[in-house]
Amino acid sequence: MRHREFKHESESRHSSLFVLSFLCVFLCAAALGTLRLYGLYLEHRISETSARIERCKEESLVLTRRYSQLLSPARIYSYARGNLGMSNAENIKVVRIERKSVMLAEARLREDTVEKGGFIENLNPFVNRAHAKD
Repeated sequence: MRHREFKHESESRHSSLFVLSFLCVFLCAAALGTLRLYGLYLEHRISETSARIERCKEESLVLTRRYSQLLSPARIYSYARGNLGMSNAENIKVVRIERKSVMLAEARLREDTVEKGGFIENLNPFVNRAHAKD
């Protein structure tokens, strides 16, 4: 009897080893399948990103062309002439003013503004600054 029990134990060892090995093979196959699906997903995302990059490059090229067209001197000249009514100036003169005369004019202007206000108005520094006329 002992001999038969021993055979039975070895058979159960073989069957449990077979089940365990089958389970390991199944888990490895499932892991490989999952990795393959994840690889396909990443490949799809990479191709979508590449397509978006190409579209952005094309859009950038179109915008660069439009920008250069808007800044062309001929377009600016025609826009100024047609829409703004500007024309070529014929009698251009340069007037030079000495710095001394400018400083004297500013000093006279300051004296006039100080003399305009009365004694009470000159005491309040905010009265001269906050006029709607200015």
